[in-house]
Amino acid sequence: MSTLNFSIDMLEWAANNIGLRLDQVVSKISEAERTQKKLLAGEFSVNQAENFADITKVPFGALFLDAPPESLYKPNIPDLRQGQNAQPLSESFYEVLEDIQAKQEWYIEFLKENYAEHLEFVGKYDHYTDVSIIASDIRKTIGLPYDLCTKKSREDYLKNLVSKCEEVGILVFKNSMVKNATKKPLNTEEFRGFVLIDKYAPVIFLNSQDLPSALIFTLAHELAHIWLGESGVDDLDFYGNDPNEVFCNKIAAEVLITKKEFYDYWYSTEGNLIAIANIFCVSKLMVARLALTYGFIGTFDYQLIQREEYEAYKNIPKKDGSPNFVNLIPGRNSYLLTKTIVNQALSGKILLRDAGKLLNASPQNIMKIGGVI
Repeated sequence: MSTLNFSIDMLEWAANNIGLRLDQVVSKISEAERTQKKLLAGEFSVNQAENFADITKVPFGALFLDAPPESLYKPNIPDLRQGQNAQPLSESFYEVLEDIQAKQEWYIEFLKENYAEHLEFVGKYDHYTDVSIIASDIRKTIGLPYDLCTKKSREDYLKNLVSKCEEVGILVFKNSMVKNATKKPLNTEEFRGFVLIDKYAPVIFLNSQDLPSALIFTLAHELAHIWLGESGVDDLDFYGNDPNEVFCNKIAAEVLITKKEFYDYWYSTEGNLIAIANIFCVSKLMVARLALTYGFIGTFDYQLIQREEYEAYKNIPKKDGSPNFVNLIPGRNSYLLTKTIVNQALSGKILLRDAGKLLNASPQNIMKIGGVI
């Protein structure tokens, strides 16, 4: 049996392509320790190499290169993640990105066919503009502030913010998995959200594996990118010091609670995070994130609060039963986009089959979706 020898750098790059370590991929090929040692040393049979290429989703011929290619599999979206030792974006991420891009492209064509105008706020400002000016324009455009005291839960607050964004033409997708594949959950350690810029239909995607309170900040952060006209995938890591990301964090903080409001209540409550959260009907974690952004607390304190809030969130009693699949579709596919597609299908302007394909649902469910949007 002929033996193929591959560069370890190439093998590790290929494994990283799907978000795994080399030893994890090797264990999928063989459980035998002796065989695994050979594979980890770069010694493969033809069948093993073909299996490796299939698992890592890289072209078989690419494995013969001496060093990872610079152009192949590079993100076609700016990678703004700042997490320590961030792994290459996974196959699951690219599946989500491809799905969302297809939906955005369909909606852009729909808007153009119906003579829609550009959204003037996309790319309206640059990084030389004062944070308060950009944040004020975002608040004015999406109708903030509104009476938060009528909606006390984090879930309702997020839902209202999403609704406000979609009212002005921003498509907001929120999902915890690849399409509807429960066996392909998304990882918040990889990314928390991304934004795709377009003058007709900008898109925000939120990784809903995250805490609702964290999603609120992610949404505000992605809004900042839209007003700056920047596409990108984010992890919102607080260790990062990229000036552009720090700038967007400051805008996000000002959008959610103005700097003056935050300073006033920080001093009047003597830095009581829970009291401030109750005043604005938001979460303790979100207030802590703002305190971190404004320099009132450090990363250690924020990490501690984040762990506490995450544990508290996990311990919230689960609601009986699981959500109806049809009810989940609009949130996963943007309420605005879902409503448009369903209306086009029910009026006979597009086939039910095509509507189902766009929404990752069966044609039979399109009629049902019309009853929940």
